[in-house]
Amino acid sequence: MTHSPKVSANAAAQANRPKRSRLKRIRNVGLSLLAIILLGIIIFVVVPSPVDPVKWIAPTGPSFTEPGPWQENDKLSPAELVSDAPQFPEFITFDKEGVLYTGDSNGIIYKVGFDAEGKPQKAQVFADTHGTPNGLKFDANGNLIVTDIKKGLLSINPSGTVQVLADHVDGKPIYLANELDIAQDGSIYFSDTSTYGRVLFKEMAEGKPHGRLLKYDPATKQTSVLLEGLYFANGIALSSNEDYVLIAESYRYQLTRYWLKGPKKGTSDIFTDNLAGFPDNISRDEQGHFWVGIFTTRLSFVDQMHGNPWLAGLMAKVPQALLNGASAPVKHGLVAEISPDGKVIGSWHDPEGKLYGVTTAVNHNGYLYIGTAPGGSNGVHRVPLTQ
Repeated sequence: MTHSPKVSANAAAQANRPKRSRLKRIRNVGLSLLAIILLGIIIFVVVPSPVDPVKWIAPTGPSFTEPGPWQENDKLSPAELVSDAPQFPEFITFDKEGVLYTGDSNGIIYKVGFDAEGKPQKAQVFADTHGTPNGLKFDANGNLIVTDIKKGLLSINPSGTVQVLADHVDGKPIYLANELDIAQDGSIYFSDTSTYGRVLFKEMAEGKPHGRLLKYDPATKQTSVLLEGLYFANGIALSSNEDYVLIAESYRYQLTRYWLKGPKKGTSDIFTDNLAGFPDNISRDEQGHFWVGIFTTRLSFVDQMHGNPWLAGLMAKVPQALLNGASAPVKHGLVAEISPDGKVIGSWHDPEGKLYGVTTAVNHNGYLYIGTAPGGSNGVHRVPLTQ
C-alpha cells in the first residue's frame, strides 16, 4: 500500500505540532522570566537606598610583600589549640592566678586553668550572661567586668552572679557594648560600637560614624559619653600611665586616641592610621606595647564602594543574608604590634588561614593568646612569643 505525498505531509505536520507547542511554551516562560528579572533590576535600582552614603577615598593598604613591619611571615601558623569549648572567644583575659577567661557568642563565659608545666586544662563554665559577652577584665575587687553587646556593662562576682552596671547613658540605650579597659581608680572605659544596635553591612556602606566612647564611674555609678562620631568603635586600651585611651575604629582602619590627662585632656587625635585591615580588640603588654587583632585584611570591593556613593547606596539595598558571605573575613590570620608612640613595629601572620578572623591577641607568660569571632576559626589558640 502506498501513501500520497499529501497524506504524508499532513502526518508530519501533526507530529511536529506538539514539538512546536513545547518550544513556544518554553520561549514564553523564558520571556516571562526575563521580564521578571528586568523588572526586578529596574525596581532594585529605582527604589531609594536605605542610607545616604558619604564618599571616602580609602588609603592604599600596606603591602605584605615589601620589606617593613607588615611583611608577610608565618608566626601565627604554628598556633596551638588551648581550648575548643568556646567556639568564638572574642576577648581573652587572665586573673591574678593566671587562669584564662573568655566569653563565647552564646553567652557562656569559660575559664581555663594551666598545670605546673603550663599545659591548658579542661575548660569550665564560669557564668552565663544570656547575651553575647565580648570584653572582659578583672577589677581590683576580683569581679569580672564584662561588656555584653546585648546586655550592656556587667559585673560578675567570683561565684558567677551577674549584675548589670549600665545599659543606658543620657536616657538612651547602650546599643552595642563591645570592649573595655579599667583604670587604676576603677573607672571603666568601654566602646558602644554603633547606634544601629546591630552589625549591619549597610552601616559600612553608609560611611558615617555611629560609635561612642563611654566611661562608667564606680563611685557615682554613672555612665557618661566621652567621645562620639566614631566609625564602628571597637577595641579599647589604656596607655601605661593612663594619660590616654585608645579606641579602634574598624571602618576607618585606624586607632583613635582620647586624652585623659595633660594639656590635650578631653580631645582626640589619630594614634595609628592605615592599618592593613579591620582592627578589632586592643590589649597592652608589660612593655606598654599594644597588640591589635585584625579581624580581616582589606576587602577590595569595600574600598571601591567607599569611593562611589552610588554603588554604596546600591549595595546597602542587598539583603544582609546575601552579603554575609561577601563580607566574611579573608582566611589570613593577622595581628599587629604597635609601639606606645603609635608606630607599627611588627605583624604576625598565618597566610595559610588555619587561624583567621582574629579579634584579640594577648601577650601573657611567654605566649601570644589568640581569640576569634563568628566567621573566623574556632577556639582559643596560642603561639610562643619567641620563635
